[in-house]
Amino acid sequence: MSQPRELIMSISLNALEHLGINLYSNIPAVLSEIVANAWDADAQNVTVTIDKTKETITIEDDGTGMDRDGVVDRFLTVGFKRREVLGEDTPGGRKPMGRKGLGKLSIFSIAQTAEVYTIQRKEHTAFKMDKEVIRKAISGKMHKPYKPEELKSFPSNLKKGTRIILSGLSKSLSGMTVEGLKRRVARRFAVIGPKFNFTVTVNGAAIGSEDRAYHNSIEYLWTYGVQAEFVKSCKHLARPHEARLQAIQAESKKSGISLSGWIGSVSKPSQLKDEEGDNLNRLAVFMRGKMAQEDILDEFGQKEIYADYIIGELHCEELDLDDQVDVATSGRQSLKQDDPRFEALRRIVLSELRHIAGKWSDWRRSDGANTAAAVPAVSAWLQNLQGDTKKKAERWIGRLNTIRSPDESDKKELLKASILAFESYRRKEELDRLENIKDENLEQILEIFQNIDDLELSYYGQIVKLRIQVIRTLQNKLKQNDKELVLRDYIFEHLWLLDPGWERAKGSEHAETQVNEFLKKNSDALKGAEKRARIDIGYRTTGGKHVIIELKRASVAVPLDDLTKQIRKYRDGAKKILEKTSFKDWPIEIICLVGEPPPEWKDASGTGPKGVIDSLKTVDARLVFYDELLTNAQQAYGDYLDEHIKVDKLWGVFEAIDDFAPPKKVES
Repeated sequence: MSQPRELIMSISLNALEHLGINLYSNIPAVLSEIVANAWDADAQNVTVTIDKTKETITIEDDGTGMDRDGVVDRFLTVGFKRREVLGEDTPGGRKPMGRKGLGKLSIFSIAQTAEVYTIQRKEHTAFKMDKEVIRKAISGKMHKPYKPEELKSFPSNLKKGTRIILSGLSKSLSGMTVEGLKRRVARRFAVIGPKFNFTVTVNGAAIGSEDRAYHNSIEYLWTYGVQAEFVKSCKHLARPHEARLQAIQAESKKSGISLSGWIGSVSKPSQLKDEEGDNLNRLAVFMRGKMAQEDILDEFGQKEIYADYIIGELHCEELDLDDQVDVATSGRQSLKQDDPRFEALRRIVLSELRHIAGKWSDWRRSDGANTAAAVPAVSAWLQNLQGDTKKKAERWIGRLNTIRSPDESDKKELLKASILAFESYRRKEELDRLENIKDENLEQILEIFQNIDDLELSYYGQIVKLRIQVIRTLQNKLKQNDKELVLRDYIFEHLWLLDPGWERAKGSEHAETQVNEFLKKNSDALKGAEKRARIDIGYRTTGGKHVIIELKRASVAVPLDDLTKQIRKYRDGAKKILEKTSFKDWPIEIICLVGEPPPEWKDASGTGPKGVIDSLKTVDARLVFYDELLTNAQQAYGDYLDEHIKVDKLWGVFEAIDDFAPPKKVES
């Protein structure tokens, strides 16, 4: 009786590092290689068991298994040319996915050890491979072949096929979920399910095509070949899918490359981020039902907005013909870009992407206009427009649906701004009509002027609303001890926080530079307590007034005499500079923004609040307290807005836009 053959793996350390340990970086990719081997073994069922307690992964199939010769000649022979030796089809009539027997090495990307149990014609073979032992065996000067450790026991419940147990995992199982693993494996195969007589389960839960979990997000769809099952699963298509197989037939015939599959786009880019953090904004290429390259979209360098919304699966069997050289790179995760077959595929896909880009823009504009018009107030506004203005408004509002935007609130603001812009355009048209209106038609002229006033009112209403939002944000975020620092620069540029009537005057920049240089010079000359008491000082002009703002530290109370002395110096110096400008007749007002009033404020028997206020008036100054600043500003603008909404004709339109929520799509 002949001795059983030794179990020997012959492989270089470089090959192990390149094709094994460094081949894959995640568990789903490794499992996919083992599942592919099960497909090639004509398995009908594959079970994956994740044991987080033991930190093991077990993959078992009911395929043909291997006898001892099969283990030595095929499993332990790296680079085994499967299709040349075993034929182009499996005994069960399948097209094998494997080509060079390299996928098995991927297990060492995630596992320290692998136990293999396999049975064929009642012949049992069991052995254990250890990554570090393999390394040591092949890293010495003799480059000895590696001999796996044979296992004496064999599981009694394995009656058919192969069982692989991975342990010593480098990737933690703690954060892995069954649903997440099913999603990732499902996305790597197109042959899982009853239709292909190939069932894969994870911890007892069967994987189905629906586990890819992106069909419900697809808004527009382009198909290549019969994709009826997939089209049916896309419950939320905004339009019927566009069949494109006939459009690519000429190029396909010319290049000898056939294409099937689909390309879709989602309604929001955020839908292409799944729960595991994977980016689904990609075009995956499949060969023989297995993903060959995760993404080719990046290779086209598409910078247009539509590309951020794209997802797809493209199948090309001509990339993996048995009588042609292997198109896959040695890492087995991508395709050789300089291969003529891949270049032909790129030409077809690029042409399709250009077609899709145009369609996507047209459809998004049209659907965007319809969505906006779903707001009754917006629809009514559009109906009031006439001629080219209405057409332009509909086109532009539709274009908002093709703009990159992180959330819907941004689009609402753009929609409101667009309405204001087109209202401005309408006013321009009306002004152009003035030339054709006779002098005696006073009512028509006054109507045009009134419309212009109405538009200005609407513009300012939106400004006030934004200012109130700014005030509320500052109130929520600012702490007492850092108000002075955060508000300092903002106040100098936004005087409306101090007084709603103050708007920035233009044309006085030269005077501002001179006055601010003067103030800075005097401020730098302060000593001791005076210097420590203040934060900053600045000068601005408003309509008909010069304003000097002196910011005191919130925790410091400056004596009244010191305060008036400083203020007088600033006021008199500024006057000398302003005498030389066209703004010399404007009065000067000095604002002291403080956290604490002067000590005299609390002197009930002496100066008191009234005395402090009166004393500051003599030097054209007044106090404003940090705590009152935002409250007073909010109250002033709130009072204005209460009256404003009664007369602003566009206010109701804008409120309707803010309140509008498109009907939610129900996930099936």
